[in-house]
Amino acid sequence: MKNTSVMQFYNIIIGRYNELGLKSKKVRARMEYSLLDHISKVCKREGLNLISSYRRFGRLIFYFQNEQIPKSLEVFKHIIGLHSFSPGFSVDPNFEIIQDSVLKLASFYIKDKDSFAVRASRIKPFPKTSIEIEREIGGSIYEDFSANGKTLTVDLSNPKKTIYIEVREKHAYIYTEKMPTIWGGNPIETDKAILALFHGKKGENVASQLMLRRGAIVEPVLIYADSLGVSRYNDKYKKIIQNIEQNAKFLSESMKLNILNAEPLIKQIQQDNIPELELEYYYKYVHMVLMENLRKNLNACGQIVYKKKRLFFKGIITSIDLSDEFSYFVGQQITPVHFMPLIGLSKNMINDLDIRLRENYNTNNPSNQHQKTENEKKKSKFSLGQTVAFETIGQNGETDNKLITKDKNSGDLIKKLHEITSYFEKDHIDSLINQILNHREILEIQGKILKE
Repeated sequence: MKNTSVMQFYNIIIGRYNELGLKSKKVRARMEYSLLDHISKVCKREGLNLISSYRRFGRLIFYFQNEQIPKSLEVFKHIIGLHSFSPGFSVDPNFEIIQDSVLKLASFYIKDKDSFAVRASRIKPFPKTSIEIEREIGGSIYEDFSANGKTLTVDLSNPKKTIYIEVREKHAYIYTEKMPTIWGGNPIETDKAILALFHGKKGENVASQLMLRRGAIVEPVLIYADSLGVSRYNDKYKKIIQNIEQNAKFLSESMKLNILNAEPLIKQIQQDNIPELELEYYYKYVHMVLMENLRKNLNACGQIVYKKKRLFFKGIITSIDLSDEFSYFVGQQITPVHFMPLIGLSKNMINDLDIRLRENYNTNNPSNQHQKTENEKKKSKFSLGQTVAFETIGQNGETDNKLITKDKNSGDLIKKLHEITSYFEKDHIDSLINQILNHREILEIQGKILKE
């Protein structure tokens, strides 16, 4: 937050959720408690002393020591389940107290020749309406600045500075900014566990993030093979690890990365006189069959635990897009639940999402939006909708709906899939798959948001 003088007032973070509010009262309460527990553990991991937290209808309130508010802003920016948040402070729900507090805040926050607005909301028993609160407190700010020889402009449509007031039953919350989280989404819950495939394909990180945003615990599986260009510790391998480490910071506990070396299986396929033009189909099948067999093994042994609960993996995530029809057919046949969050997106959309996601990761100061107007803040929030709109319009105003695919027609692909399935049912191939799974490595990745 550039204007650090206002930070002296703040001792709370006000969290807001989005679609969680559409749930039934019982489900919403369960998810709110889950979110409070998740945030509490993330704060502890990041070295934040969370004094207390509680639910208010449509809001989650978190109390910190004043000096920890700047650090907490970085942490809350990455919380899955929150749509936005605000640093602020609370006072008694008394109009005179609210007015005095806002005037004191305004003297530090609003500058000469600024445009400003007051936005208020309140519960019905409060003696003044929201509009009355805005008019009276806004008028007091204007008069106070005028008495000191300063000029202000009231701008209700696009003010440079805004002061927000929320009057609740026991407290009134006052703040100056609404900061969007990176992805919003639903709270992460233990009954939504999925394995995510990482093997160096574009969009893998985006696919995992989209499922994380739905509240899923995404456990990654890295499949490498020298013959396919992903060697142990080469640049492509290291980049995959970096992407997975970025995902780990969204979880409140460690992420378990399963690493599989598919090279023995790839070599066997290459030795079995498979036509070179068909090898790519076999390689795609390798990734899917290894993922599904690993999923079954993990469910059977119950090795992975999150929040003291055994994870039961319901399916797998892949970064399949509209141009990969064969992998779509493989996924439909080989696993009971195949999540394909990128299936409706073009390659340009996926690239744009990947770039914007990395930009959000590399933004270490969420307060850089402080100087933006209210409308600019709304437009700057990362969203899938923005990407789709940009892709649809295009720079020349035309829709780019071209789809390039090297695959055969659907009938030929299904026939080829049956042939490959029969090949992978052979005893020596099945033995190789089991060998790879038995020699898998498990890397425990501890998420970390802030740099040391």
